Amino acid sequence: MFSTSLLLLLAAASYVHGEELTQPASMTVQPGQSLTINCKVSYSVTSYYTAWIRQPAGKALEWIGYISNG
Repeated sequence: MFSTSLLLLLAAASYVHGEELTQPASMTVQPGQSLTINCKVSYSVTSYYTAWIRQPAGKALEWIGYISNG
């Protein structure tokens, strides 16, 4: 089994911008399986630099991707 935590990083210009985020605490899939994670945020993801980072159990943070406002 493979368990991954997903972090959502919000940043705007020169300050960190925090908003409400609703997402599952953890999801588990077998290696090779695809995974869709639904997150609900209280802002427009295109209004701020929004990045997704995952952390497999016992491992370092891994960059997934981002959306920028520019």
